[in-house]
Amino acid sequence: MYTAYIGKRLIELYNQREQKEHTAASFYQEVYYPLFFDDNRFLQHVNNSKFDQAYKQQKKKPLTAEVRATALSEQLTKIETEFPDGSFYLGGAAADPTAGTSGQVNNLAIEIPAEDVYASWIGAALGIGINGGLNLLVDSDQVILALYDGWHWYRRYMKETTSLKPHQINTWNGWWLINAFAPRFDPLYPLRKQPETNNADGVLSLKTQPWIQVMFALAQKLEKPTTAYVYSMSQMNTTLGFVQLQLNEVRKIVNKADLYAQLAGEDTSIENLKSLDEIYETQFGFERACLQGSIGLRAIEPAKLREYMPNFKGPGKPFKNVQENQLYKIYEIWIIAMLNNEQLLQKAQELAEALTHLSKEERGKNTKSQSINSLLESKHLRELSLQVAKIIKENPKSHQIMDDAITEIAKLPRQNFPLFMALLKLKYAVADAKQTVK
Repeated sequence: MYTAYIGKRLIELYNQREQKEHTAASFYQEVYYPLFFDDNRFLQHVNNSKFDQAYKQQKKKPLTAEVRATALSEQLTKIETEFPDGSFYLGGAAADPTAGTSGQVNNLAIEIPAEDVYASWIGAALGIGINGGLNLLVDSDQVILALYDGWHWYRRYMKETTSLKPHQINTWNGWWLINAFAPRFDPLYPLRKQPETNNADGVLSLKTQPWIQVMFALAQKLEKPTTAYVYSMSQMNTTLGFVQLQLNEVRKIVNKADLYAQLAGEDTSIENLKSLDEIYETQFGFERACLQGSIGLRAIEPAKLREYMPNFKGPGKPFKNVQENQLYKIYEIWIIAMLNNEQLLQKAQELAEALTHLSKEERGKNTKSQSINSLLESKHLRELSLQVAKIIKENPKSHQIMDDAITEIAKLPRQNFPLFMALLKLKYAVADAKQTVK
């Protein structure tokens, strides 16, 4: 299983960095067990394991050091002597064909070494939890070692926070990755920024991180596309399999963080400016996003942007209160990245300014140009061209700007026309707001 592969990768990297010679078995006993299970609150939940059984019995039999050592001894014996099943080979097949996770059960006697079983526990502890109950395993030296380093801080945070719910290693991994890969992360004081928690009846639990923030974090450090194994292990295991993460595309949004700050900073009425990743929400959950074929720019489409885009039902909503709404900056950055055409973007800006100027002239006559409204509500290129022709007829001076814009828009792939129109409406709304203030 892939959990075993990732677990072995960590052991290999750990041995290289620390100049050790651990096998999976020795790493399990000397590094992994003391950190994860040699405490009365465990970092990881392994359903039906000896540790799980001991944890459930602690009201009758407290989790003393002796009880924990017994659980370890029994678990080691099980790993070394019994044929692996899903209760202790993490990600493996169920013990029999009637179990809920029996999809992998067959009658082939495939030998599974004990080393793989040990490594599967370690690999499963490297799963990065995201909202929707899914975990990601990423085969990257930088990611694997960063997560391993975060384990120690999780144990420390657990000891310092006595009301914290145990068994949340994958949720912790998601938060830790976002924290550790942030530009201002200080490895000497990694817990300066405290994890977000929920409080239910005095018991704190770590909040699962939005998947888009995990993608942004990965894109901060990994410039090239990579593959993630996506799964969930609980009483019913599920897997989405291997998913391509086009981090080079996601990085286009990450790299525009400065542009975001600049765009938002232009609007002095915005108070308590939040960072890009804090407010970025996606149109799709991660499972739905994977249906795009990979996680790239298109998969991280901002939530609710489609409400402003023209479609067969209508022209889409107009942008209102553009000076106060930070989300509009997110929309603008994503569309700019998707269109990836500097000349087209320039034409959109020029066209928006020209329409604003014409609109201002019309206001002077106490009228509002219906032609401008109709242009901004165009649902396809032909309709836009007709509206442009009407405006040129009414305002011959705008001929050059209008013609140049239509020439560039006509080169757009058909599916990108709604994006351009949303961008044009947004730029017009911003320009119009500035004219109104003046």
